[in-house]
Amino acid sequence: MATQAIDGAALRQMVNLARKQSISFAFCPGSKNDDVLLLDKRQPPAALAKDAKKIGSTPKTAFGRMNADAKTVWLECESALPNLAKSIRKYLKDNGVSTDVQMADGAAPAPDSEQDTPAPQDASAAPEAKPGVDKTAQRALSQELKDAVMKAARVGPDAQRLAAAAAKQIAAQIKRNELEAARTALSELASRIRGTQATSSEQTAPKSAPPDLATARRDWASARKAAAGDVRALVAGVKKAISDAEGLGHAPREIAKLVRPARQLDSRLDTLLAQIEKAGSPAERQKLTQAAQRQIGSHVGLMNTAFFKAVDQSGFAETNIRATVLGSLRKVNKAIRG
Repeated sequence: MATQAIDGAALRQMVNLARKQSISFAFCPGSKNDDVLLLDKRQPPAALAKDAKKIGSTPKTAFGRMNADAKTVWLECESALPNLAKSIRKYLKDNGVSTDVQMADGAAPAPDSEQDTPAPQDASAAPEAKPGVDKTAQRALSQELKDAVMKAARVGPDAQRLAAAAAKQIAAQIKRNELEAARTALSELASRIRGTQATSSEQTAPKSAPPDLATARRDWASARKAAAGDVRALVAGVKKAISDAEGLGHAPREIAKLVRPARQLDSRLDTLLAQIEKAGSPAERQKLTQAAQRQIGSHVGLMNTAFFKAVDQSGFAETNIRATVLGSLRKVNKAIRG
């Protein structure tokens, strides 16, 4: 979480990051040349604005998303202030970052805001405006992608591999606002999943036997091991991404917290499965099965938390934690019910 105004090398680094991806910004104009600019790649703009207001000297704030290209920083505002682009341009220049600053299409300046840059005299010489970001369409496409990945996990391993291979690219297209390309890729993925589903249906016997418990246990052990490895890769990716950033002395403690959710994938379910295998009576097996199903439900709930819904799209490392764990839990559940 950003807690202090960004300047110097850290500011240059964040502007460079904005040339690769959209980041949140919040700006609080100062009363005596003490403006506050906060930038963050994960924290929502509105939350960032609250931090800016706490450390700024005035109650005024502007916030939204920032993108940049080689020559210009673009501001897409959820809340703006008069002469915002001019003020941020000056802040950047004062901190050694010389770049133009413009309001992106779709920005919502305050009613009394003034145009930062005069209209060009020659329309043919005007710079091409950066297209606005359609947040509603992005959210809808992101949900379509999640639905496709979940459907693939239900269809089977072949469909799951297809979805895993395509998901990262489609998520990046959505993030870059390449919505038509994302729609086309999603349509192709859906078609390939349907083809895999049809093939699987043809190859599956009408009354296929559920997986045996020993096989399901081995699959669960492999899934836990794969998830732990993906979490280690994620931690390493985050550390590498911030290795050159200044003022992040607290980062190791925060990064360590990424491991905590995965630790809940412990050996309790495996212990119950071993006990089910050795159960001496139907009544004992039923009791242990109910306990195992509660544990499965707990793990499914963990995978449906915001952290695990987002972690495989973080971009810091290529991971497939959620699909791997949920797929294995379905096999275990079928085995103990069979």
